[in-house]
Amino acid sequence: MNFPHLNEKHIPVDYLAHKDTDAALRRYFNVSNEHELLNLLGADFFYLPGRDISQNEGILPCYRGKPLEMSKTERTCPLQICWRRGAYDSKFTVDEAISGPLQRAEISEKEILSFPWPRASDFDFSSLQGSADANSNRIRIGGLWTGVMGDSYRMHGFENFLYNLAANPRVIHTLIDRMTDMYLELNDAYFSALKGRMEIWFFGNDFGSQESMLLSRDMWEEYFFANIKRLCALAHSYGIKVMMHSCGAIAPLIPLLIKAGVDILDPIQITAKGMSAAELAAQFKGQITFHGGIDTQNILPLGTRYAVQKHVRETVSVLAPDINPKKNTDGPQAGICGSTAGYIFAPSQILGPDIPLENIHAMYDTIHEINAAR
Repeated sequence: MNFPHLNEKHIPVDYLAHKDTDAALRRYFNVSNEHELLNLLGADFFYLPGRDISQNEGILPCYRGKPLEMSKTERTCPLQICWRRGAYDSKFTVDEAISGPLQRAEISEKEILSFPWPRASDFDFSSLQGSADANSNRIRIGGLWTGVMGDSYRMHGFENFLYNLAANPRVIHTLIDRMTDMYLELNDAYFSALKGRMEIWFFGNDFGSQESMLLSRDMWEEYFFANIKRLCALAHSYGIKVMMHSCGAIAPLIPLLIKAGVDILDPIQITAKGMSAAELAAQFKGQITFHGGIDTQNILPLGTRYAVQKHVRETVSVLAPDINPKKNTDGPQAGICGSTAGYIFAPSQILGPDIPLENIHAMYDTIHEINAAR
């Protein structure tokens, strides 16, 4: 995957921010729109709108299904999950779930299968083509968020979901498998409508906490491996690379994600157990591209400008050492985003409102200095 504005030694640069941070940055830099901000930050990526059918309202311009309940404070999404409104059409900010339509401990497989699941005919993704065409100078990221675990436990209730993983595993298998089938159908329609207009599919679930995974590795493999493999295969059939998001200490899962077909792993929460840049590079360099790693928990919100600069340089030196572009071009990462380095520069979470704008400025200034010297 080659792009004329990226040479082989350039570290691709990405930008993801909370809606309030994004608004503050536009004021800070005195720019009026997203394109001006991306240009100023030197971002190589553009995220298409309409990224989620559940956690925010960005998909509504594409939605053609039955009317959804909505008030000033609450809304119901196509999965009939009730949400507290606040994120609106933000690309990266999400709402808080209130309740789900299957939020009972005792549910049957029949009940899950007879639920009125959203269909591809409920959406018209062709409305996103104009946005994709207008940003063909960047690497375009699209597709639905596809939270096969997150949407499953929000529909069923988190405690019920955990309880039935042990007490009634067939119900949870049915729920996750049916959720995956739905997202395969919807993403197939999305990828078809955007064929040739996007380069990366970005989807995600949070499988880890600060100290460990939420499920054991064996349980994760039982419930999620085959489904994620199916989802990755669909994207690959359209010539699209796959970037998967999971917060937390998920190092034990990375070999399985590679095997399932994940090309790029986000967000590299380096403060989580076993997720330091050095540990990841030692174990997985050349097998998967890392996206993120610039610490939003401590360094960016609490550090000085000098600390931010030092952290950026140290992280980049580990995950994207200055390599000879004539070497290492036959490995699994050759051609990802036009770079053989196996690293995409980005924050370890979306840039939140707690981060001083000066530190965000320093973060991007530093990566551009690094790229200019490569």
